[in-house]
Amino acid sequence: MRALAAFVTALAAATGAAPALADPAAGHGNSPRVNYLLHCAGCHLADGAGKPDRGIPDMRGQIGHYLRTPDGRAYLAQVPGVANSALSNREIADVLTWMVPTFSRAEAPAASPPYTEAEVAALRASVPADIPAERARVIARLNAIGLAVR
Repeated sequence: MRALAAFVTALAAATGAAPALADPAAGHGNSPRVNYLLHCAGCHLADGAGKPDRGIPDMRGQIGHYLRTPDGRAYLAQVPGVANSALSNREIADVLTWMVPTFSRAEAPAASPPYTEAEVAALRASVPADIPAERARVIARLNAIGLAVR
């Protein structure tokens, strides 16, 4: 466990997260950035680049677009890594809310509300049976309204 903590601390320092390892003001454990590093960066990488050649989407300049439709917003909380995460609904809400401006500020709608614990709980309880098909539907809708989403 010490090795993992040392690794996360080093990774957080390398990505600029060192001053925000915990968020005691929010009343719960790790900051959203550290939770992202611990639970998401293994696949999506620390900078959100993902591994598109392995089917892991690049979130940079993309995920903000998903907030432009209700089904896109829902999809972000229903992908397997989120829906099956060990993080609490509150922690996921915080991570999703942190990710959008971090990786896709320019693409997000100006009036996009933060994710809430209750919203994430409801979305995790209603995950579509076919996530790849849902992703294709969401992307098709976003493309249809003129957004170049991959």
